[in-house]
Amino acid sequence: MLKQLLLSLMLLCVSATAAASVFDVQLDAAPYSREKAREQAVNILLSRLGGSAAAGSWVAQEILNDWSRYTLSTSTAGGYTVQFAEAELSPLFHSAGLSLWRGKRPAILVWQVNDGQAKDMPDTSWRKASRYYAIPLLWPLWDLQEHMQIDKTSLQNLAEASQRYGAEVWLAVQQQEHRLNWRLYHKDAEQPLTQGAAASAEQVLADVNNYWVARQAAMAETRPDNSAPAQALQAGADAPGELTIVVTGLTQFADMVRLEQRLSDLDGVAGVSVLDSAGDQARFRLELESAAVRPALSRAGLSALGERRYRLERTE
Repeated sequence: MLKQLLLSLMLLCVSATAAASVFDVQLDAAPYSREKAREQAVNILLSRLGGSAAAGSWVAQEILNDWSRYTLSTSTAGGYTVQFAEAELSPLFHSAGLSLWRGKRPAILVWQVNDGQAKDMPDTSWRKASRYYAIPLLWPLWDLQEHMQIDKTSLQNLAEASQRYGAEVWLAVQQQEHRLNWRLYHKDAEQPLTQGAAASAEQVLADVNNYWVARQAAMAETRPDNSAPAQALQAGADAPGELTIVVTGLTQFADMVRLEQRLSDLDGVAGVSVLDSAGDQARFRLELESAAVRPALSRAGLSALGERRYRLERTE
């Protein structure tokens, strides 16, 4: 009776963790500056959604440069919390060639033995890793039955014990000194899904996260390139000090992002905004510091098609 009560409480806690959106990031202790907080939140988000392949991607800088576009809300109550915009991030990841694991994470039952001693609760390292990757963890009770049935020297044949906890996925972790040898199992497979060795719990969950991100990539459907819209965009009227242009040939979302960056870097351009887009076309509004900007547009990879109409000729 007591064991069933404890199991129910643990599963309730895990269910609450699993319900949190992977697009919501919380820093328990906010950094000293807003910029640092944003950088940390973006790094966590990219690690969750795209694994190690997303680290160092230009996607991070794009999110930071256009913060209001890629976020829905921020809060500093009880730390620093950001709710990122899934609808905007999905095409951004696709355009960067990054896999995106957006689904709810399965709870993992962790069977860990440290130098022959069973571990029945997470330490700070596991808790931090669980929050970072939004992967809920469940720890076994290691009651008398489990101590008698499970060989702690090998941690093999854990299926029966794991399914008593209702687990579909479990980790077998053997720690010797500072090395964690781990294997990830699923109830429908006899052999490990993946395995490895790590120096910390954070690295274990990073590797597990990478595995699932790679699986998502293998199952992802290839999206077609943007095609010409049924009705071409029109540049419209300009106010003094502004230049609105229509650009065609934006076959992928990344083309729009990178072109906006290159236009911003041109001499005489104080700012750039994307007004709207349709198919492979988009309208960009340039705030001008100099009237002699038009000849410089070719340096952004644009060739003139007509009055304030251009085509993107290169994206690299």
